[in-house]
Order: sequence, then structure tokens, then C-alpha cells
Amino acid sequence: MEDLHQKVLTLILEETTASVDDAKLVSLSADEEIGALLTILIKNVTARVTPPDAEEIPKVILTKSEDIPVAEATPADWQKMPFTPLEEQGDVTVPETAKEDLKPGQIPSGTTTPVSMPLNVQPQAKINVANARSGVPFHSEIDIVLDDGTTAAVVAVEFSQDIGITFDPATSALVGTATESGDFEITVTWSCPAVPQSSTKIPFIVNPDPRSLWKIVEPPADSHYFKPHVAHQHIQEPGVNIVAASRRGRSHEHAGTFRDDDFYIASNSETGWNIMLVADGAGSAKNSREGSRIVTQTVGSYLTDQLNSDKGKELKQCVIRWETDDQRVVWEAFNRLFRQASIMAVNTISNESIRAEESVKSYSTTLLVTVSFRTGDELFAASFWLGDGAIAAYGPVGKVRVLGTPDSGEYAGQTRFLDADAVNDANFSKRISIGKWTEVSHLVLMTDGVSDPRFETDNGLLNSQKWDALIAELTPCLSDPSQPAERLAEWLNFFSPGNHDDRTLIVAW
Repeated sequence: MEDLHQKVLTLILEETTASVDDAKLVSLSADEEIGALLTILIKNVTARVTPPDAEEIPKVILTKSEDIPVAEATPADWQKMPFTPLEEQGDVTVPETAKEDLKPGQIPSGTTTPVSMPLNVQPQAKINVANARSGVPFHSEIDIVLDDGTTAAVVAVEFSQDIGITFDPATSALVGTATESGDFEITVTWSCPAVPQSSTKIPFIVNPDPRSLWKIVEPPADSHYFKPHVAHQHIQEPGVNIVAASRRGRSHEHAGTFRDDDFYIASNSETGWNIMLVADGAGSAKNSREGSRIVTQTVGSYLTDQLNSDKGKELKQCVIRWETDDQRVVWEAFNRLFRQASIMAVNTISNESIRAEESVKSYSTTLLVTVSFRTGDELFAASFWLGDGAIAAYGPVGKVRVLGTPDSGEYAGQTRFLDADAVNDANFSKRISIGKWTEVSHLVLMTDGVSDPRFETDNGLLNSQKWDALIAELTPCLSDPSQPAERLAEWLNFFSPGNHDDRTLIVAW
């Protein structure tokens, strides 16, 4: 029995990871109290595994390496120990089983207590609403999706503050016009079969009107070459209506710089000649606003003087007859007039650059010119085109004649400017066109600040539908008997994303 006691003790010590030497183990085995407990434990276990009808309990004799007889236990050696019945026992601590050597992906053996899942969990809603823009009418349906796949209906929407947009239950959409921009919080109340009513808070974004982001900055009061931000002019005589308007672009407003565009218009009721010019100063040239003014005034004044003289009367008769020889005379005359006017403009800029001690290139500008004469239901026009922008004879509806070709470079904004090289170019005369047509209702000249947003590309200039739309927009301005030029200047303030250059437009009708 002592050997069994020692084995049990050894097993207990091993399982509890207690470490003792042989002397301590012998001492524990010799302890009478521990020995009595072990004897009772062994007897109790043996009794529980023995069948009830067994006639006798087999005797177990344990021997050591030495053959030492072991005395049998007698009834007098037993003491009854107080054990609580199993049905009355409380929680029993289950000893931790030996850790298994598991590989990744293997499942431990033994039973696992199942985790109870909560019942009737409320579904979560994902709600999407489009962004609005301040000052722009808004209509957007509310997109709501539940994570359990069920369908939900929007009951109401509450805004953190009044911004001009409300919820329309009939269409389940947000409608209205936002009065301010910013990030706002809205509470969406919704329902589904499993949830009578629930609310979800989401952000609602109102983007600002792009026009409100542009600053209007005045140039320094003592700036050199002062130029007004808006200019307009109207000529009205029997059979003649010409309006011109030019205004500073938003890019110049934002930067606090001057308008670089300029124009010139003139008409002589005695000779019948009308003269129209637009010029666009290069944005990268610091004195281009003066360059465009010099060019339009120099060329415009020269042509006015020439066409109001006897030379103008002779050309008028050629235009009226319009025979083959007359056409040749008119062509040669305007080829010479436009070249001489351009040379004068280049020289004037050169003189000004010397006086101001500035670079000639700092006055760079484009130049578009049209000289016209009406006889009966026919219109004659001679044009000179250097740079970008557009010149066109429009009419009747659905028909347009573009009087030249814009100078477009390899990248946006690249073009040709009036200088000595352009005047001396062997192809100078190719920039000139003449023609005589019937049913032309409008002559139009514009800088690229108008042509770019309205026609976008050089091919767009040939699209008659785009011209139809432009003339239709301009007609209410031109029809104003009191102030068509002012109305035209206001029209030039239209907003077009990405197009914020100066705008200049001349219309004769």
C-alpha cells in the first residue's frame, strides 16, 4: 500500500508541476494523515468500479523491486469521511487538460461550449444621398440599403438647420435649392418589416457655387496703362447697327489685373463703310493691355481715314459692280491696306516700348479686322485674321461662313501675335479674305474668351447649330432699343467652368 501511496503522490505532484526530491517524497508518504486520506481515496475508487454482485473484492498486492510482504487492511483501519452527495454539490472546477500540440488550421479536441446568438438584432442601414450645390435646384432620391437584405422605406428626413432643401415623401427624395454651402447632418427615419421605426444620421454636403469662389480684386490705383474693366459702344444709323462690348475676365478679377482685350468700331454713313476690330493681349505679356489698345486704335484709325477718302469711294463702286476685274482690284486694295495698317501698328508699339523702356514682346496682342459694306440685300466683307478668336458672316438660319482660320498652337493658349515677323511673312496675304453674299444677317467678331466656351474647338466654329444657338442668345440683347451695348456687356458675364478669360464681342446686323 505504501508503494501505491507513493505512486499516487508522485502523480499528483507531476500534475501540479510541484518539484520535490526523493527525501521529501518519502516524508510525504510516511505522513499518517496523508496516508489515511490516500487509503480512503483508493478504497472509494476501487469500490465504485467493482460490480455490485461481485462475491469478493480482489486483493491487489503491490510489490517493490524487493519482495516485501504487504499487510492487508482490516475494517478497523477505515474511517468514514464526510462526502457531500453529488446532487448537492455546487460548481466543480474541471482541471485544465494537457495542451495539445496543434498545427495551424487544426481544431482542438473536446467539447466547446456553444455561444448563444442574440435574437431579433436590428438591421443596420446604409444611406446614400447625392451632393447638392448652393444656388442650384436639387432633386435626389434617397438610396437606403439594409445589411440583412430587407427593403426599407424612408419615413422622414430632418435637417440640422434650414438650408432650403426638404424631404418629399411622395418621391422619397430631397428637393429644393440650397441657400448655403457646407457639411450638414441629417437624420433619416426609416422603417422595415422587422423594425417599425429607426433613425440613422448621415452627412449631407452642399458644394459652393463656383462663381462665389472668385474674388474681385482691383488693380493698384497707380498702375501703368490704366484700362476700365468694362467697355461698350453702339453705332446706330440708317441701315447700320453695330454693338461692341468687352469685359475683364474672372481670372483677371481674381488676380487683381487689368483687362487685356480691346476693340474698335466705326461707320461712315456717307461712304457706307463699317470697320470692326477686336484684339486680345497676351496674358503672359505684362503690357499687352496697352498693346491691344495701340493696335486697335492704330489700325482702326488708318482704315477709317483711307475708306472715308476717294480711295474708299472707288472701292465702293467696285464692290457694287463686282465684276472679275473689280474683285481683283478690291483684293489687291485690301491686301495693301491691311499690310500697311499692320506695319503702322507694329511701329507704334516699337516706339512705345522705346519710350517706356520695355520689351516689345511685353505688348504682344492678336488682331482680327472686318470691313463691311451693304448694297441692297448683299453684304460685302473683307477680313484680316491674326491669332485666335473668330470672324463669321451668319445667315440665314443654319448657315455660317467663317472668314479665316484661327492660329492654334500645340498647346492651349498658344497663338500668333502681331509683330514684324508676321507682317513680313510671305503668307501674310493668306490671312485676308473677301466675299459678297446675300441673306447674311449678322457679322460677328470675337476674342477667344467667347469662342472657346461657345465653340470649344476649331471644328466647332464650322458647326452652324452652335452659331444658331449663339445668335438666338444674343437676339434679346440686340433687340433692346435703348441699350443693346450695355445688355451685351452683361451677357458677356456668363459663367462657363474653366473659361475665365477676357471677353470681347462685336455684332453688326
